[in-house]
Amino acid sequence: MQLLPQENGEGLSSSWTYDSLLLSYSPRRLIVQVLIVNHVMENVICHVADNNDPSQTKHESPESRLFDTLAAAPDHSAAARTSVPVQTILSLCRSKYGHQSRPCFGNALFAHNTAGEWQLVETMDPLLLRALSPAPQTFRRTTQSSLPPSIPRSELSNAADLGEFFSPQTSKVVHKGLVYVGKHPCDWNRLDADFAEVENALNLPRPHPNLLPGPQHLVTASPTDDRVCGFLIAFYPNGDLYQWSRKLFFQGRLKESLLREWAIAIASAMDFLLGCGEWHGDLKPDNVFVGEQGDLVLADRTRTFATIAFASPELLDDQTVTRNEAGQVQYQPRQTQRTRQYLGLPEQWPLEAKEKSEVYAYGVLLLVLVRQMSLSDVYRKAHEAGSGYLDWSVTSEEVASFPLLAEVIGLCVRSKPQDRPTFA
Repeated sequence: MQLLPQENGEGLSSSWTYDSLLLSYSPRRLIVQVLIVNHVMENVICHVADNNDPSQTKHESPESRLFDTLAAAPDHSAAARTSVPVQTILSLCRSKYGHQSRPCFGNALFAHNTAGEWQLVETMDPLLLRALSPAPQTFRRTTQSSLPPSIPRSELSNAADLGEFFSPQTSKVVHKGLVYVGKHPCDWNRLDADFAEVENALNLPRPHPNLLPGPQHLVTASPTDDRVCGFLIAFYPNGDLYQWSRKLFFQGRLKESLLREWAIAIASAMDFLLGCGEWHGDLKPDNVFVGEQGDLVLADRTRTFATIAFASPELLDDQTVTRNEAGQVQYQPRQTQRTRQYLGLPEQWPLEAKEKSEVYAYGVLLLVLVRQMSLSDVYRKAHEAGSGYLDWSVTSEEVASFPLLAEVIGLCVRSKPQDRPTFA
């Protein structure tokens, strides 16, 4: 049972707890990733003043000293976990937001030190705000008549129940009595990628029952500022496929017949996308939502990012994929230093190569569901493996317990893309 926050602060120690640390060097920022409650995440940003700021030089500010201390530590994240300033900042978060609250949609939390005292400021990130544009400039591939209506973010309120699984750029919000999932970018450097999800959904030739439709609303910065800062999609009360499968597993209701239904639904959506010359790019259980009737929809289709744990060997190896004179797909090892900032399916790969990579991710997704593996453990093992990839071989026990699925999974996770099947 979760304890509700008390006015005197008792019961709050389990909220706003430290999770991890990100270091940004341009601009210099500490980004403390915080677990509010359940798996609801938030970022707290500690921005280091520019060296040219005459009021605060690099070596004078507490923010800069904290940045330099943590950046110099062998393990940045472990050092941040025990850092007194970081713990002070988290204590301020608990006092300000309690157990079931978080910043308003589109806002970020900034930690500043003034006269030796740490303070919290909730505001939209000024760097992000400067990078935003109105809808016509944000969605250049989409006719304006096809875009959903816009609403200012001031019309949104946070849902009383924060939910169970939300990242720093997603939140459960309410607009005119209806519950949505609000999504907003966190990084001004990847706005195009974050908003690509909207255009990718709106530009499909027709809907598919197992694909998340386009957003219901675009969200603008304010009633007088038409720059788009986010969008609203449907809220799925059963959460994502990972959460739903865990619930059914503990209830003894996760049978192979149901897993096969899920496998067919996901494959149908993927086959449809490929038939449209499209792809997903980040297929994993937490990017599949579950409707009230147990129906599945694939979500988060930016096509830009891939999760290491589900990435194919050829994608992890950053192989060059081309066609020879006979039209056959050829794979060649990377000859130069990796230059891509993010891991994702390259646009220039032939569609057949993209499909083979997606098939691999599909096989890993099914195997994670069959094994009921902890996703956090999967991500941790993939991180520890670095540039290598995990062994997803099907065991004899899995073949005995899930004979039909095990056969499909075994084909999908073959190391050579030429040996994998297609979705058709």
